[in-house]
Amino acid sequence: MNMTLLVDNLPTWQTDEKAARCIRVVNETWDVKTFWFSLADDQPLHFKPGQFLSFTFNIKGENVSRCYSIASSPAQPYQFGVTVKRVPGGLVSNWLHDNLFSGSETRVLPATGHFNCIDYKADKYLLLSGGSGITPGMSMVRWIQDTGEQADVHFVHSARSPEDIIFYNELLEIDAQRSNFQLSVLCEEKSPGRGWSGYRGRLNAALLENICPDYKDRTVMCCGPAPYMNAVRQMLESLQFPMQNYVEESFGSPPAASPEIAEPAEHDNVKLATEISFSNSNKTADSTSAISVLEAAQASGVWIQAACRSGICGSCKVLKTSGDVSMDNPMALSDSDRDAGYILACCAYPESDLTIEA
Repeated sequence: MNMTLLVDNLPTWQTDEKAARCIRVVNETWDVKTFWFSLADDQPLHFKPGQFLSFTFNIKGENVSRCYSIASSPAQPYQFGVTVKRVPGGLVSNWLHDNLFSGSETRVLPATGHFNCIDYKADKYLLLSGGSGITPGMSMVRWIQDTGEQADVHFVHSARSPEDIIFYNELLEIDAQRSNFQLSVLCEEKSPGRGWSGYRGRLNAALLENICPDYKDRTVMCCGPAPYMNAVRQMLESLQFPMQNYVEESFGSPPAASPEIAEPAEHDNVKLATEISFSNSNKTADSTSAISVLEAAQASGVWIQAACRSGICGSCKVLKTSGDVSMDNPMALSDSDRDAGYILACCAYPESDLTIEA
């Protein structure tokens, strides 16, 4: 069996969290660390290169969930790494950098995500990344390197400065070893006391055509901050790139929870008054059709795990035992999940009174 079919069909657990222990922490740049984990039951973590994990961390007595792309290769499933940039004012990123060490334990859901090079199999890839968005592309490159896959890869990474280039030395080694791998790095500015002889500035149409003349023959996979991905998408559309061959990662950090639900953002033109019963918590919330099930739960003191808050990661999947909802972009729900009554609390809006197992 070839390696693509093997990783596509490996068994894994489907629901619920597992305990994971941190086994080491690696400083990648001045403000980026990779946290390496293993599952506490010593089982392998099966995933597709490019997928992400939803973690739950206990920070000052509160459970906080976040999604992080896996940077490591599925060919080494007994240890897996996520690479996190310290964000000024960021609750979780700063806590991780300051408090998570070898031996620390956390909890993690099964890997998920459509952004991977198994579901999007191609002979030629153009990986575009900005900043810490390099991580899922790195997982793909490491997987290709580990397994001897023969895909042709051109990796174009944009960084603020030379000292901000994550995984640079490892990528240079892969570039030297593989004839069908090419690395191109752009830096917006020099580092203090350090020059830069590579590409400068931000990625634009003229630079792309110069760096990768055959880009229209490749499957483009893009990950980075939202402004970066928006700019890439607009650039490719202006170049008449066949956008059916464009894939991007789209989860982000969740917004701050609203302290109350009296004045929510408009979801619909009509606000239908509803009541949500949370059967496991024995609590009830007065809500409206303009408030997501997740928002109503949080306002009522009912904890539902949530990471991406955009219907992608599936961490907020809960069972609805009665009532009707509308859902925006429930990408993480399968047809069988829907048939069984599961919803994604982050993007489910009540259309009647509901009963939720939470």
